[in-house]
Amino acid sequence: MKRTDLELPVPGATLAAWWYVPEGAGPFPAIAMAHGFAAVKEMGLDRFAECFARAGLAVLVFDHRGFGGSSGEPRQEADPVAQARDYRHAVTWLCARAEVDAARIGIWGTSYSGGHVLQVAAADRRVRCVVSQVPTISGYEQTRRRVPPARMR
Repeated sequence: MKRTDLELPVPGATLAAWWYVPEGAGPFPAIAMAHGFAAVKEMGLDRFAECFARAGLAVLVFDHRGFGGSSGEPRQEADPVAQARDYRHAVTWLCARAEVDAARIGIWGTSYSGGHVLQVAAADRRVRCVVSQVPTISGYEQTRRRVPPARMR
């Protein structure tokens, strides 16, 4: 497989990304992946992407805007609407690639982005497969379970 570092231009930012293309002739099914909350692609996503690429999928791994190598202000703001929108931008980018089968696009998210991919897959018909690993579904409810009532303020 071949990995290329790239910058994916999206409205208001540039997403730092890795692009994995498997061996052989395409077009390939493809997957867009991002970490949850404040994590970045260098925090273990290469291992997942390499496994997927060895299995014959093209993989786009990206940092959310304002995190890691991606541009965007303010830095370190985990905006769920913007992050879900960037998944859709990643899907658009994948659909435009000659080496990608646009009828076989998936998205993968973990933790905070595990919730995003569920939302995106429900609204974007181009997405044919979704993997939501330990998703954050309701940040408020999860916080309520983790923080004692006296500390909620």
